[in-house]
Amino acid sequence: MAKYNVENEHVEIHIERLLKYSPELVYKAWTDVDLLKQWFMTSQRTNKAFDVNMHEGGSYRIVDSRNGKQNIVQGTYEELVKNEYIKMTIGMPELSDHEDVIEVEFEEREFGGTQMFFFYQSLVEKERRLSALEYKQKKKEYHDSTVHGLELMFDKMHQVLQQYVEDNELF
Repeated sequence: MAKYNVENEHVEIHIERLLKYSPELVYKAWTDVDLLKQWFMTSQRTNKAFDVNMHEGGSYRIVDSRNGKQNIVQGTYEELVKNEYIKMTIGMPELSDHEDVIEVEFEEREFGGTQMFFFYQSLVEKERRLSALEYKQKKKEYHDSTVHGLELMFDKMHQVLQQYVEDNELF
């Protein structure tokens, strides 16, 4: 069914994280399948499938199972600049036909750590029944809950990196 008089808008999220690890190691957390499947949109306990074709134009598909419900997350790697930049799409096909955009930049800091700049852009569809105020509230709730989820995910990434460093006696 077609939607008329719809003015969809994007929600943009910017998160910065200062990490004590090198850009090479933080980039690895985003591109090494064994590390990635421990924190990105899943966990070792809930991960049922994690298929990655890691190259520009390559795709990924994650099947995560929680509380008896399976979630599928998938997307494409649009740009990979080793140790510097990643641009990818992310979508959940059972929820929407749209894919969101993720961009991550890694900048080395003087002390040897990394400043990670994370950008996320998502289309939030406006339902005809919503007033402008209700739609604004819907976007704010989406923004706030997404930021919370991303922060938790980045906390987990940090734990995974810490364990990786300890296991490999790096530092």
